[in-house]
Amino acid sequence: MYTYKIFDSITKELEEIFNSKEAKLNLTFFQHIEYIKEITKCNKSKIKIIVIYNDNLVLTILPFEIKKYFFVKVLQWIGTKYSDYCNPILSKNLQSNFNKKHFLDTWSLILNDMKNDLDLIFLNNQLALINEQPNPFVDYFQTSKFSTVYNINLDCNFNDYKEKIGIKDKKHAYEIHRTMIKYKKLNEISKNLRIVIQDSDHDFIDFNKITEEKKDQLYRKKINNKLDDNFKRVFKNLIQLKKIKFYVISLISEDRTLSRCFGFVFDNTFYYYIPTVLSNSFANYKPGKILILQLIQWCIKNNISKFDFGLGSEKYKKYFSNKEISLHRYLKVLTLKGSLIYFLMLVNFKIKKLWL
Repeated sequence: MYTYKIFDSITKELEEIFNSKEAKLNLTFFQHIEYIKEITKCNKSKIKIIVIYNDNLVLTILPFEIKKYFFVKVLQWIGTKYSDYCNPILSKNLQSNFNKKHFLDTWSLILNDMKNDLDLIFLNNQLALINEQPNPFVDYFQTSKFSTVYNINLDCNFNDYKEKIGIKDKKHAYEIHRTMIKYKKLNEISKNLRIVIQDSDHDFIDFNKITEEKKDQLYRKKINNKLDDNFKRVFKNLIQLKKIKFYVISLISEDRTLSRCFGFVFDNTFYYYIPTVLSNSFANYKPGKILILQLIQWCIKNNISKFDFGLGSEKYKKYFSNKEISLHRYLKVLTLKGSLIYFLMLVNFKIKKLWL
């Protein structure tokens, strides 16, 4: 028998469900309970975390929030503004226990329970595959694909990785070869070129400095950013909590940092989260790409099985990747007020930026 329970707050019972080994949950970092807890501290939204069961077996967890945009109440994934990926949390036994009809029937009951609280549903940044498992909110709903994200499966040594990239696309293999030549030349002209790795277990991570450097880079490129005070507060708290390992990896020549990446490891995946190129004088040597190649080798050496480039379909990510996953969004208007805000979103970019 399929049942569900709606949690309006993060209770001890809910935390136990998230942490249960029996549930066999499949999730990304952005659905980790500690991340969700920190996000909800900053949000003024009503949370609605829904757990769907088959008898006592957890099938999926839907971490939603209801957020007000002007006068319209919108159902969205928790932390949509800050999260690269916004997904349901799936049990690894989901498909054998819960088919399309079961899912849609249960979803209809859930919406009926919440209908007085909602004007519109907007589910953004949804991966088509969550660690190889199909996302039912993409498979079963009429979504629109709007982007692609790039991963590297690191089930081999570095030479085999390069060889597989060459088989996939010779242009990509050439880009890797070119980056390695740039690294060699940079090493020849630099004094003490090195990779420095700091981790949150042993080193102080200056997250303010990392975000300010990134904001400066984005400002020069005239790109909007999400690195506000709430974003910084979430990650500072997570770093201090020490339940997830965070890293700052820097390419340094003498005393000058050429490029840097803030990332973290979750579920044996390295998340390439905040990369920054800091030196214009060495730009011709592509220090950002050099750092990526060094990071890939570091992941292989440390038996990390996947490298996730995160949100953004920049071409350089494609050169290094061997797997592409599509990102989707789903929108459904429920009321006249919902229709109005949807229309305004289509015609007014300032309103659209609140969502996207």
